[in-house]
Amino acid sequence: MQKGEYIISVALAITVVLTLLAIQRKWQPASLKDVASSAGEFILSATGVGGDVPDITGYEKVKSFRLGSYRAGLYRASPAPSVFAPGRIVIYNRKNQPVFKLDTLEGSKEAWTAVYDFAGRHGLSVRGTRSAYTRELTVDGAPDIIIGQYSGGDHCCTTATVLELGADAVRTLGRIEGLTGLPFEGLELRRIDNDPNWEIIGHQAYRTVCGSHEDAADVISVYEYQDGRYTDQTRRNAAYVESLIRQRLAKWAQPKNRSLQLLQTLAANYALLSQRDDARRFFATNLSLFLPDLRKKGIDPNACIEDVENLVDRLASNTRP
Repeated sequence: MQKGEYIISVALAITVVLTLLAIQRKWQPASLKDVASSAGEFILSATGVGGDVPDITGYEKVKSFRLGSYRAGLYRASPAPSVFAPGRIVIYNRKNQPVFKLDTLEGSKEAWTAVYDFAGRHGLSVRGTRSAYTRELTVDGAPDIIIGQYSGGDHCCTTATVLELGADAVRTLGRIEGLTGLPFEGLELRRIDNDPNWEIIGHQAYRTVCGSHEDAADVISVYEYQDGRYTDQTRRNAAYVESLIRQRLAKWAQPKNRSLQLLQTLAANYALLSQRDDARRFFATNLSLFLPDLRKKGIDPNACIEDVENLVDRLASNTRP
């Protein structure tokens, strides 16, 4: 190679490197607002090339999830404050373009947002087991996921968002709010009838003046997939609620299992069937078992009965407290 040709080759190489650096700098998203504002305008960050989800300026990547042809990244603001920090979960398509996002709240040390692991235990991953974050919950033929967002409150609460991962877009199928505890303590997946779609059972703890959070009634909601959405169809599933009452009455029949929590839960179950009189009678009759403990805690039994009756009336009227 002659000297002139060598100089030209070096100049071309330098030009290519400078061009790549300029493109890389241009591709860095300034913030998640810019990332999520338009999936069509979003360009890969350099660290997003090669399989991982992109970086977002001002956020640290907490976890990545493989969702078939999609991927999701959970991010937390960095540096994080001492207790909790703003977060975001973003779903990307094959081109690493954002197609869905949710603002979240994350612990400064631990993630509070989770994606339901169908291969795990109660929706949480089990060490040594390969995770499965998607499942066809409906007969639409597309995989679905469930995202659980914890509120950070004392004994409360989680919101579950059900998403369908279509071939070209991500669609929200429903949101269930106020679920008991962390993800996914207050959520069950069941097939409770001949419907090929999965039902989602939500559990909400309703505390009264009768006791602490541990004594709160466990009130269920049955969400069914109808007309492209998961909606509360508890009234349509009276047979399932009746089966729960039978199970809990069998448990109540054993004196060692009797608790204020179970008593309030049974009253709430009757109320879900609009059986106000049965709910009030069962609670008032059996509250005598707990009178010594109520008095010891300085709780007025009459106030306790009145508060439970108010809960029964609201549930029987299909009005959640």
